[in-house]
Amino acid sequence: MYNDADVCVLEKYGAVVLLAVPLSKAPSPHTDAHDLGINAVRFSSSSNLLATGSTDRFIKLWDVRAGTAVQGTLGGSNEGITSIEFDPSVRGFTEASLDPRSSLTLTGHTRKVTAARFKCSLWQVVTGSADRTVKLWDLHRAACTQTMEVTSHCSDVVCSEYVIVSGHYDHKIRFWDSRLARCTRETLAQGRVTSLDICPDHRQLLSCSRDDSLQVVDLRMVHTPIFVFRYAEGFKCGSDSTKAIFSPDGSYVAAGSADWAVYVWNVGGGHLEARLPEVHSSTVSAVAWSSSGEYVVSVDKSRCAVLWSDI
Repeated sequence: MYNDADVCVLEKYGAVVLLAVPLSKAPSPHTDAHDLGINAVRFSSSSNLLATGSTDRFIKLWDVRAGTAVQGTLGGSNEGITSIEFDPSVRGFTEASLDPRSSLTLTGHTRKVTAARFKCSLWQVVTGSADRTVKLWDLHRAACTQTMEVTSHCSDVVCSEYVIVSGHYDHKIRFWDSRLARCTRETLAQGRVTSLDICPDHRQLLSCSRDDSLQVVDLRMVHTPIFVFRYAEGFKCGSDSTKAIFSPDGSYVAAGSADWAVYVWNVGGGHLEARLPEVHSSTVSAVAWSSSGEYVVSVDKSRCAVLWSDI
């Protein structure tokens, strides 16, 4: 019996695999967590469970409070893991299947799946792909219910109740009405979009792009950025999949840099709040902030995961 058997999305070439997951152990403050570079990291909604995804095609599972030994590893991908998402409801899948070997595969993309998010309503997942489509899936039927065609590689997606937001290599952020399956508006970033995140209150959108900037916009007035965090001394977006995130209360944003450090900005004041020490030894690819606000984990291209607290 699992104490926290949330569900994560494991992405693979042309498909998405959903797995029920068991508890495992937490990384030490500084540890080689995988055999190859780590691309993705995510806390469960309870903050007890942490998942890391790697170019080695595996997701490893850690119990943040219980120690350092790895007890759970999920496979099934035929390419490196680029994104991880937990079921925000902590229901549904945990009741339907507690077997860590169980999975549901959604097949329909023709190229690599780059992003997958659970939608606000239960039993729906939104995916983005290098095949230039955004898809909405019904998990009851394991079927695609909507396909939204785009003119550019999709790097990330986020969603609220009726709105799906996608970021693209053509520097554009697109907003879709999921009821109509069409793009209702676009906004232009200054570079290739690498990641998107929505503030917990769903009022603000964070984007990161290859021009080394992060941008926060009000979702009610998307053409007018609230803040653009650009050209912080030393900060450099290190890859086309660098992930930036909001803090749990939306007061801060954080991103890893090619200079091996993690940067934290203050949303209210628009200034750099902190530059965490260079514990990493390569480009920091992704960061995750626990919903409790207690921990931040950063991961890099040299297999290292770093657990931060009291930042």
